[in-house]
Amino acid sequence: MIYKRKVQFYETDAQGIVHHSNYPRYFEEARGYYLEKLGYPYDKVRKDLKTDIVLLELIIEYKKPLYFGDSFEIKFGISEMDKFFFSFEYTVIKNSSIIAIGKTKHACLNRNTGKIISIPDILRSKLNGT
Repeated sequence: MIYKRKVQFYETDAQGIVHHSNYPRYFEEARGYYLEKLGYPYDKVRKDLKTDIVLLELIIEYKKPLYFGDSFEIKFGISEMDKFFFSFEYTVIKNSSIIAIGKTKHACLNRNTGKIISIPDILRSKLNGT
């Protein structure tokens, strides 16, 4: 999947370069966009499935900078999934140039107990594209 975005001024440092702390936010925006496209946005997962999706691991490798006003895209998708965990891989691209690559690992929690649960079947099937 592809998520497109433009760098906002508040995301930059004094040199006009995107601060490194924004890349996890970009990844989260992309995941939210993905879940919306699947018909299961975060609020529906929380309300209907009584489940929270939590971040367990985040890895980012920065290759080149982004600057204020740059348009870029994030190519991303599910890279791994088992009964309890799933991971996304991300490639941030500007003008065919790789800006950053990343990976996140997630689990589902029961909203009442806060304990890890298996990925709900409906969510698993949506993430698998079935």
